[in-house]
Amino acid sequence: MRELTQSEIQQGSLKVLEKIKEICDREHINYFLMYGTLIGAIRHHGFIPWDDDVDIGMLREDYERFIQYCIKHKEELGPYELLHYKTSSTYIYTIARFSDARYKIEYAGAKDYGLGLFVDIYPFDAVDLNDKQWKRKLVDMRRWISRAGAPHYLKSKNAVRSVLKCFSYGISRLINLNRLISKHDILSQKHNDEQNLPVSCICWQQSSATFSREDLKHILQVEFEGEMFPVPIGYHEILSKLYGDYMQLPPEEERIGHHFYKAYLK
Repeated sequence: MRELTQSEIQQGSLKVLEKIKEICDREHINYFLMYGTLIGAIRHHGFIPWDDDVDIGMLREDYERFIQYCIKHKEELGPYELLHYKTSSTYIYTIARFSDARYKIEYAGAKDYGLGLFVDIYPFDAVDLNDKQWKRKLVDMRRWISRAGAPHYLKSKNAVRSVLKCFSYGISRLINLNRLISKHDILSQKHNDEQNLPVSCICWQQSSATFSREDLKHILQVEFEGEMFPVPIGYHEILSKLYGDYMQLPPEEERIGHHFYKAYLK
C-alpha cells in the first residue's frame, strides 16, 4: 500500500464530503461544516492548509435521518460506508464517521475498526446546564468508552497514576463497548424535547460551549475548495466562542494536524 500525502488526504476526504452532500441534498437532510472545517471555509475558502480531516455537524433529528438512510441503503453506497455503533460492533466512538473503504487508516491510540478516509459527523443535542448529574454521568461514561477503545495500556509519568490507569485499563477490557456507546447515545438525547434549550455536541465534547439552535438550524452557503457548502448562519458567534479570534493564524509551530494517523490507498 502507498502512503498518502497531506494533499491527497485532503482531496480524498473532500470526495467523502461530496458524497455526504449528494445524499443530504437529495434526501433534504440538513448539515453544516463545523469546527476546523468551518474555520477553513471562512478563513481560507477551503481546508486549513495543515488540517487533516473534515468535520460536519447535524442537529439530532437530521443526524438520525442520515444514520437510518445509510443503514437502509448500505449496499448502494459503493465504496462509502457509515461507521457507527449501530452498523459495527467494533466501532469505538460516540459520533459517526462516513468513510471511503478504498483507503486504510492506521490510527495511533485507537483500536482498528476498518476506517478509511473519513468525515466526522457530530450530532447536536439540547443541553440543560443545570442538570449536573446528567452531565457528570455522560463524562464518566465517555471516560470508560475512551479506555475501552484504546489498543493498549499507556503509562503515565506519575507512578500512582500509572497504577490507577493500569487497573482501569484492565477493567475496561471487560466492558461491552458497543452497549456502553448505545447507552451513552440515548442519554445524550435526554433533553431534546425541550426546544427552548441551547444545543451542544454533548456526546463528544468535554467543554460547556453551547449554541443557539437557531444559529445552527439556519445556514448560509460558502465556498469550500471550489464548491458551495452550508455553514451555520451564526458561524461568527460559534467560532468566537470555540476559538476566540479565529481569523488570526496560529504561530507556525502550532500549524500541525491534530489527528495522528497514516493513510494508505489499498
